[in-house]
Amino acid sequence: MSKKCSVYLFLLFLLLAGGVTQAQTTITGTITDAKTGKTLPSANILIKNTYHGTITNTSGNFSLTIPDSLLPATLLVRYIGYQSTIRTINTKSASEQNFALQPSVTEMQEIVVTDEDPGVRIMREVISRKQQWHKKLNTYRADAYTRQRLANDTSIVSITESVSEIFWDKQQGHREVLKSKRQTANIKAGENFAGVSYLPNFYDDNVEIADFELVGVTHPKALDYYNFKLVGQTSLDNKTVFKIKVTPTRKLQPLFKGTVFVLKDKYALLEVKLTPNDVVNFPAPVKSFNLDYKQQFNNFGKSFWLPVDVRINGKIKISMIGLDFPKINFNQISRLTNYHVNTSLPDSLYRQDDLFSVDSTTIRSDSLLNDQINTVPLSEDEQQAYTTIDSSATLEKAFKPSGFLSGFVDNSEGNSTAGFFSFLNSVPGKITPDLRYNRVDQAYIGLKYKINLFEQLELHTNGGYSTGYEAWSYGGGAEWRWLNTDILQSSLGWNYHAETALQSPSYIYNPYILILPNLLGSRGYSDYYRSEGWRSFLEFGLPDKEWAISFGFNDQTETSLNTTTAYDFLNRDNFQTNRPIDEGQLHSIDITAGYNLDKRYNFGITGQKYLKFKFEHSSPTLGSDFDFNQYTTRLSWSFPTFYQRRFLPNTLDVNVRAGTYSGDLPPQKLGVVDVSLGGSSPFGTLKTAHRRPFRGSQYLSVNLEHNFRTVPFEAIGLHPLVERNISIILFGGAAKTWPQQPSQTSPSLLKTTDGVHWEIGASLNGILGLFRIDFATQIKQPSLSVTVSTARLF
Repeated sequence: MSKKCSVYLFLLFLLLAGGVTQAQTTITGTITDAKTGKTLPSANILIKNTYHGTITNTSGNFSLTIPDSLLPATLLVRYIGYQSTIRTINTKSASEQNFALQPSVTEMQEIVVTDEDPGVRIMREVISRKQQWHKKLNTYRADAYTRQRLANDTSIVSITESVSEIFWDKQQGHREVLKSKRQTANIKAGENFAGVSYLPNFYDDNVEIADFELVGVTHPKALDYYNFKLVGQTSLDNKTVFKIKVTPTRKLQPLFKGTVFVLKDKYALLEVKLTPNDVVNFPAPVKSFNLDYKQQFNNFGKSFWLPVDVRINGKIKISMIGLDFPKINFNQISRLTNYHVNTSLPDSLYRQDDLFSVDSTTIRSDSLLNDQINTVPLSEDEQQAYTTIDSSATLEKAFKPSGFLSGFVDNSEGNSTAGFFSFLNSVPGKITPDLRYNRVDQAYIGLKYKINLFEQLELHTNGGYSTGYEAWSYGGGAEWRWLNTDILQSSLGWNYHAETALQSPSYIYNPYILILPNLLGSRGYSDYYRSEGWRSFLEFGLPDKEWAISFGFNDQTETSLNTTTAYDFLNRDNFQTNRPIDEGQLHSIDITAGYNLDKRYNFGITGQKYLKFKFEHSSPTLGSDFDFNQYTTRLSWSFPTFYQRRFLPNTLDVNVRAGTYSGDLPPQKLGVVDVSLGGSSPFGTLKTAHRRPFRGSQYLSVNLEHNFRTVPFEAIGLHPLVERNISIILFGGAAKTWPQQPSQTSPSLLKTTDGVHWEIGASLNGILGLFRIDFATQIKQPSLSVTVSTARLF
């Protein structure tokens, strides 16, 4: 009996649930001009005395779902320049409801002529009233519908849609929960990012556009950034609407230009039509980035003016040497409705930093969209796109580039490893070549292999042969990530090696980079020795791995190596003695702590934030032949300075390296100050010193550079340079090394700074989008040094 009762209750629940989904009325129709019959895009359709409503599409068509609880409902249809109309909808009303709006009579208001444009006075009042009502707005939630469309020059390429619920808190910001989504067949569901969390509200003080922070037209200090000029009047329901032209007053700040419409009686924004100024641009390979925004506001008969839509049209052009992509046409429409103002929001939304989350109970299907609930109707072209686009019509095909490098882009769709090493694709794990050339190894040819046996355990091994001193190098190890919690992560590892090692290793020039200079006749930037032994370590880090600390123990035998070759392509025969080391058995413990320790040097292409402290101790107590303590540190940090509202603000980059010691430091442990190599001097090197680095048992180097971006050229109107993203960098550097003690090996082979090395200079950055030319001089001995290095791109 109980089983039958359960079945009955289940069936009853289904019936009730079905009744809930059907307890609504959907009406559709078209909004037109009563005189001309022209359709009115983005017209507002509201349910009077509620926060429910929608807008028309570009063809003037709309679809509105009305909950039965609101029936009979009074619809209010409005459009700037027209007389609003109302109509009552009940359960017996036809599903198709068309509206023809009468143009509203505009009575020009008398304007008092003063030294101040009336547009300034009007916007001053808009800003004042906004501050009054906005301070009472604490939270809201609303339903959102978003549709994004990509097209090339010939047709629509893809469409993505979403239905979501949005939340806003004055203190904690935006959150969005995705309810349902739909996309054309060539887009995977996981690639559908349509949403509104990242869309601007033009009533905000600051408006974020593509990582630029623009001063809004209702910002308290907007009058300092914009000229507002009254250029016309229209009306809404016979109420005056001011049309005001917006132009920036500061040409170096990211700002808007365009038009705003202000309702006179309320001194409130009804609509904005704005475009970012020319400051909002991007470095190569983005050739042009043009977006225009339209947004409407409504107070729904209440106190707060809230956005009802966002409409974006954009054209993006990507091009670089050898590659030219078709123009990307972007269109987005978002509609907001069913506001709940100053209501409590779920605490769970703000426990994490993610702005975007998914409602797993509804996202499994696109039923909400299929039922046309809370959507803006598709245009005929969009309906056809859904019908004709299949999974084979990929974005890669639609935006296939041209140019002499386009073949490499096409080949990237196939195997990532080609040619001789193509067989490596079939091997589990990752195999990479290991090659180098120097005056000790001569040619070294080897392989590296790494594999994750499971999520927590990684194994690696390597091997190769040096043709110079005719010896094999080999090694391997394991790392076990034994702890992974929300609070702390930890790993334990052990490595063995028998290999050629660098004396005083450079953090800028690794053995791969040194191959070309060595083959072109360099006397040799580094010195080498043979190291055989093992290392164990224990590392702890925060979950994001930004801050970490590790503890290690080293046991290795270190021996000197001799120069075996002076060969180079240019037959310079530049023989350079390989500096001998203090040989022996090294047993040491080390502690390394810092920020972003996993970040590798990037040659100054982008700003970095890196901090490292290292302490190493070796003594006979540990069974070592060496007795020393060494302390080293490295800091690399990028600070935004001027024009921080830009996507790429001006920046000050600082690089500091320092080291000291106590005891008897072996020569293979000396510190190094990097210099220019082969006519190249990336950030962190001394640009007026060449060939071999400075070394010392104690050392300090400081490099500073300030990137002014394109601002100086913008200020003086050199637009051709601005369009090519040519920028100005000023830099300076200082370094000092303290030489070894006389008891240490071969002091005559060391290059020291002989006091403090000072230098200053300037760079032209962004040459051909890839390079920078540095002009530098020493302060003690002025002489011009010109070097070329990789450009600062970001």
